[in-house]
Amino acid sequence: MSEDNMDMNKSLVTVETDPETETPKPARKKPNRKSYSTVWNYFTKQMGADGKEKACCNLCNREYLVSPVFGTTNLHRHIEHHHIPKGRNVGPIMVARAVPVQPANVAPNPKPFKYDDAAFKDNLTRAIVQHEYKYELLEEDGMKKILATICPDLKFLDTGTVKSDVVKLYEKERKKVLLLFEKLARRVSLSIDLWTNVKTEEYICVTAHYIDRDWKLQKRILNFKYIPSPHDGTSLTGFISSLFKSWRVENKLFCITVDDALSDDTLVDIYKAQLNGKKALLLQGKFFSCKCCARVINLIVHEALKNIDLIVYKIRECVKYVKGSPDRKKKFLDCAKKYNIDMDLGLRQDIPTKWRTTYLMIESILPYKDAFNDLQNRDASFTDCLDSNEWQFIEKMYKFLKIIYDATCTFSTATYPTANLCFQAICKIQYVLKEESRGMDEIIQSVAAKMLSIFDSYWREFSTILSVAVVLDPRYKLDLVDYAFEKIQKEEKEFYVNMVRQSLYGIFNEYKANLASSSKSKDKERKPEGKSELDRYLEEPKSDWDKPLEVLEWWKENQPRFPELAKMARDILAIPICPADPESAFSIGGKVLDQYRGSLKPDELEALICTKDWLFPSEGSDGKGEDIGLKVELN
Repeated sequence: MSEDNMDMNKSLVTVETDPETETPKPARKKPNRKSYSTVWNYFTKQMGADGKEKACCNLCNREYLVSPVFGTTNLHRHIEHHHIPKGRNVGPIMVARAVPVQPANVAPNPKPFKYDDAAFKDNLTRAIVQHEYKYELLEEDGMKKILATICPDLKFLDTGTVKSDVVKLYEKERKKVLLLFEKLARRVSLSIDLWTNVKTEEYICVTAHYIDRDWKLQKRILNFKYIPSPHDGTSLTGFISSLFKSWRVENKLFCITVDDALSDDTLVDIYKAQLNGKKALLLQGKFFSCKCCARVINLIVHEALKNIDLIVYKIRECVKYVKGSPDRKKKFLDCAKKYNIDMDLGLRQDIPTKWRTTYLMIESILPYKDAFNDLQNRDASFTDCLDSNEWQFIEKMYKFLKIIYDATCTFSTATYPTANLCFQAICKIQYVLKEESRGMDEIIQSVAAKMLSIFDSYWREFSTILSVAVVLDPRYKLDLVDYAFEKIQKEEKEFYVNMVRQSLYGIFNEYKANLASSSKSKDKERKPEGKSELDRYLEEPKSDWDKPLEVLEWWKENQPRFPELAKMARDILAIPICPADPESAFSIGGKVLDQYRGSLKPDELEALICTKDWLFPSEGSDGKGEDIGLKVELN
């Protein structure tokens, strides 16, 4: 380069000088500029092994050279091609720096955990109520270690605090249920059951049954109280009356169903007299006392099983013998194959206090009759096989019990076991009992006669109100009542049918009068109608009896047409015909609290049972599920 050119280039360079001394100032360092590009949300600058600055991807550790010459285009391209889903708009990545786009293959950063003591206590209390965990759950070492691992800051609760929290939850929910019954503009039916614990201490369970605004059958356990001594009718009346008053339902009662163990006429008569003094009952309490259909059936089945207890014992031993060892089961399978018996049927072993399981055990053994007889010939140690007469007798009793079993299933397995379901089932049982009591088989005749005697003593007390209930089923109306009494009370048919009709109109007229007295004055100016709602309902064509029908749904749809009659139907159809626990419909034993429940103090037990029923009603009164005995698989 020539000197002239060099001088020209130097002249183009501006050198900052001190104005006073005209000496050059030292060059200033250029400050580090902050990296504003959003790409640095995904890359970290670091020095490479070669001493050059590199950009390292936080997601895949791939490195790129950092240079003002290259810029960040290659880094953006890397994010777009390797960490952003195809088709996604990547424009925001290039322009936004405040909120980075989350890559598809990377989980979002978790929020920092914050322990909520109140939420923990509430969820723990509800879990203890729902699943009936022991109150000492949090004091067990294993549970402490688990919870400490999850949350070191957890404040452990002692047993006393947990019990107190359950009682507080009970009191909170009780206020809600009390408000519900205060606002309930309809009558309520109550059922009273007796329970005992392992120490034979007695408790009373009061359950309210009603049909809600949406025409769904509802139940609420109101009390589960320890019964103090004495247990005479007068003392029990005062005790029960105080419970009903606390719930403010005395003026809304339709009927009451009392456990047979508490079935003291004095109790019902005294209480009915008290309520009649307050004019709180319909028709002066004519239908105030009612019997649970399931309990009546349990009584007659108990009588039947007493007469075949020896045969049932031998059947039970047959099942136990087969399942006793693999060798016995193999011998039995060989016998069954010889007679081409289906092995998939299996055998069942019963629970003696659950007659349903006894019935299913009898049902399971009958197809294997020939196999058991053959096993007796092959195996000298098998000594409990039934003889020919016993096989013949149990086959007859099975057919007899099947009718009762099917009738019980009609209402015990229904989603909404309304009172109309009971009449037809009870009539079938009564008809069979009458036919068998006049039959040719002396043993069956004797058993049926005893069962019929027990049945009739209860049926007379509640046949009328259940007949009224079935009239409110649009598939049957009065026709089924007429047909049933033709079959079971032919000589006195007219008397019973007229009694049902009179009761039906008597109840309706009282509902109509009560509704009219509570209406506004302007409603009194309306012209009287020609036919009543009940007349019009009975005259209309019946619904198809052979088609499935939800009675409550029918009344919900037709309530605008029959407002007075619908109000009456709502209360009558809610009469409890089976226990709150469906499996109790098949139990011939008393209701006994399990060991855990029996160990609780009375106030703790009531808080647990009532709160569980209010918060988790779908899980049943005991949450244990149905019990149909042990099935012995043969394959």
